[in-house]
Amino acid sequence: MKKIFHKDWSWLEHWANRVYTPMYNPLYHLGAIAVFLIWVLIISGIYLFIFYEISAKGAYSSVQYLTEDQWYLGGAIRSLHHYGADLLVIATILHLIHTFVTDRYRYWRWVAWVSGVLLLWLIWISGIFGYWMVWDARAQLVATLSAEMLDKVPIFGQPLSIALSSNSSLSNQFFYIVLFIHFSTPVVLFILLWIHVKRIAMARVNPPAGLSRAIVGFILLLSAVKPVELGLKADLGKLPVNIPFDWFYLFIYPPLKHISASSLWVIVIMSSIFVASLPWIGKKKRFPAAEVASLNCTGCEQCMMDCPYEAVYMAPKKNGLLEAKISDRNCASCGICVGACDYAAINLPHFAEEAMKQKVLRLSQELKASGMHPAIFTFVCERGVELKDILKHDKEMEWTRAISIPCIGMLMPSITTIPLQAGVQGVFIAGCQVGDCYYRFGNEWFAQRLKGIRRPVPERDFDYSRIKLAGFSVVEIEDFLISLNKFRDELGQGV
Repeated sequence: MKKIFHKDWSWLEHWANRVYTPMYNPLYHLGAIAVFLIWVLIISGIYLFIFYEISAKGAYSSVQYLTEDQWYLGGAIRSLHHYGADLLVIATILHLIHTFVTDRYRYWRWVAWVSGVLLLWLIWISGIFGYWMVWDARAQLVATLSAEMLDKVPIFGQPLSIALSSNSSLSNQFFYIVLFIHFSTPVVLFILLWIHVKRIAMARVNPPAGLSRAIVGFILLLSAVKPVELGLKADLGKLPVNIPFDWFYLFIYPPLKHISASSLWVIVIMSSIFVASLPWIGKKKRFPAAEVASLNCTGCEQCMMDCPYEAVYMAPKKNGLLEAKISDRNCASCGICVGACDYAAINLPHFAEEAMKQKVLRLSQELKASGMHPAIFTFVCERGVELKDILKHDKEMEWTRAISIPCIGMLMPSITTIPLQAGVQGVFIAGCQVGDCYYRFGNEWFAQRLKGIRRPVPERDFDYSRIKLAGFSVVEIEDFLISLNKFRDELGQGV
């Protein structure tokens, strides 16, 4: 079932690539977009706070001043703050869905998954208390329903509903508490964000500059077309009616019409525990971690710099030199460290480098003996286009042989030259879609190796024109075939 969802999501990404290009596809930057939106909310929130009056009498009037009297700036920033918060929820939920359907939440990624679930709830809590601060009729409804739920939690001295029983019982202290909660959540938020990316090397928390500008421009345009309105002032002596509903933050309250607050708490807590536990539900057997041949290790640290999950670290040898060590807990068994090592010092037990080289050589010799010209050897990332889909076209493509590898980042330039040295005319390398590498840097690191700007670098006589690197998702078999055939045509014209 999840495989079907993965393909559906990949099709969504595919069409988004047509519109935005892979570099600016927002579906590839959902986590970074969420962090960017948090900064937008903090900056806009600081401005709104300058004019906010923390009192039962002044809360509504200060927001009214921003919305109506200072509509040209304060009202625009309030709309920016509101729509930015809604967009933050959308980006965070889509990021969670993307992580789940692409199977990027198990094993070495479980810390990011669990902390991400907590982050989602913390964002929701901050937004709910942000509604309270406005203190219009909608804020009254949200506060009343929230009090109904919070009264079931035995952490308050007296029921919160008592403080909201009448206008006279509403104190300034109530707004100080609401403000403290709303403003303190970003502190906890950044602590959780630090935990969220702790096991991820060189975490990308900023979207491309062009995408950031487009997001702000979109929110400002939305703010101009449909400014956020202010409802009537809250009146605890009356029941609020005809209240506009915000499904992004208020989705949890409609069930209170049908079930008790206690039952809703049980559902929320149990569902949250279930979602947070997904990394351990239906878990498959994990591939063994990479292994280091100590005698071959020169201590160059390239494997440590290339590892996407900080699974490689350096430790002193007996002779005082450094050698690479592998953290089994963090290792993704992606093989990127294998591709970073030019000394055969690291290997994957389930996908040995020497066995891969032998298979590449055998298939290359087989391809050369077939007499097909021009012939192409194809390396395929097992997380991108599936090899079985390529083999369906085997009779039409006798001029190529393909091998699937854990990650394109496992390759080094010397391996890609094996087919060329065996007499094959070209090498086609199909990684994950650009910007969405399953192991984060596989495509990027290998592309830099080919260009000679990242170790290990190619030999001086390396023929770049006979090697083609491209990226494809699991649903882009047609694009793969078009690109592969085009590359063969180019090779044929160059002969």
